[in-house]
Amino acid sequence: MSLTPSVLARLEALVGAERVRTAAACTARFAIGEVPPAAVVEPATLEEAAAVVAFAGREGLALVPWGQGTQMHLGGLPRRYDLALSLAALQRLVEYDAANLTLTAEAGLPLREVYRATLPQRQFLPLGFPGTAASLGGLLVTNTSGVKRLRYGSLRDLVLGVRVALPDGALVRFGGRVVKNVAGYDMNKLFIGSLGAFGVVLEATYRLAALPEENQALVAIFPALAAAAAAAAAVRRSPLLPSALLLLDAAAAATCPPLQSLPIRDGEVLWVLDVDGTHEAVARQLRDGKAICETHGARETAVLGGEALLALWAWGEAWRAPQANAAERFGLRLGLLPSALATTLPQLPAPPGGRLAWLADYPHGQVLAHVALPEAVSAPQVQAWLQQVRTAVSAQAGYCVVEHAPAALRRQLDLWGEVRGASLLRRYKQQFDPQGVLNPGRTAADL
Repeated sequence: MSLTPSVLARLEALVGAERVRTAAACTARFAIGEVPPAAVVEPATLEEAAAVVAFAGREGLALVPWGQGTQMHLGGLPRRYDLALSLAALQRLVEYDAANLTLTAEAGLPLREVYRATLPQRQFLPLGFPGTAASLGGLLVTNTSGVKRLRYGSLRDLVLGVRVALPDGALVRFGGRVVKNVAGYDMNKLFIGSLGAFGVVLEATYRLAALPEENQALVAIFPALAAAAAAAAAVRRSPLLPSALLLLDAAAAATCPPLQSLPIRDGEVLWVLDVDGTHEAVARQLRDGKAICETHGARETAVLGGEALLALWAWGEAWRAPQANAAERFGLRLGLLPSALATTLPQLPAPPGGRLAWLADYPHGQVLAHVALPEAVSAPQVQAWLQQVRTAVSAQAGYCVVEHAPAALRRQLDLWGEVRGASLLRRYKQQFDPQGVLNPGRTAADL
């Protein structure tokens, strides 16, 4: 795939010749499923980025936005791939209003830079741990909420406004920069989790949170998932206010460095209760949480804090978006009612030639499952197993999507399953991107 000299010359006129790259060494870094773009464009300003999006719309060029590239394993493979729009240069902190706990930044800014800016004011954006490399725009369009969303809210609760470039040339703002906005349609929510199907998010305003005095996690080992889920349900009924409540099977726990010293056996489930706040509140919640665990049959408990806890959250982030050998990983995201986790997960069919390892965010019913598939497995075998999994979770009003897979499988599998509201997504796509130039083939809006 290549672009004509005329098209390249007009792109260079928009952003400068040094910011349009066609060398194979550069385009290979932006390949999706081993398919590189014809050119990489890296605008220096929001206005330049909007001009490139408008140019793609006029010329019918397939454009894929890139932030820091940490979550490009999500979605399907592009049907066409002319331009990679790198937002790496858009890292300006536009406004930080510490008094009102809000921050506006360009989409390419990594979350770790937000931590550096806000920690001196004892504030933070609860979308990941302090070392998170993902960009603010990437987190937004993939709807990647932080592990602490039980206490601090999901990404949908934290985003106050966005600035978006549309293929028709418009650079529009939805929402605002204050916590309380005027009444009307909350259009900024349309772009959360959209994978860039409707427009390119170039700037966003977020709600911040006060940094707690202390943060620790209670870890417990249960003999079976049923006991762990019962303890988790008891916590949800109690006055406790944890930041996160996770369940891990033995296979997943074995890959987590800060948990590897715990004597967890095959078939057992590890339980993680994260609590933060004042020193007194943390101590009380750890004590009450331990009592609940013991009441429900936990055979061992421990407390993690400091560097060990940061390592746990870093591992959890890598579990969701694995970078090492990501192209060879196979992973699912399941959504279930919390009450259905204990009965549904043990009944899931075994994958062909492999075994599921899973992490569950209990209060939100979200499960991230990995499996190492043998090289000899075929796409029809995987699709048949995938359909069995979807049948099992749909019986509990749940869903199952493929989050990452080898390129050969990604091309042949149904990644999304049944998408509720697919017709509405197509209408949005037609309204905002009638030429179909944004991420063609990569999102559920293209079904």
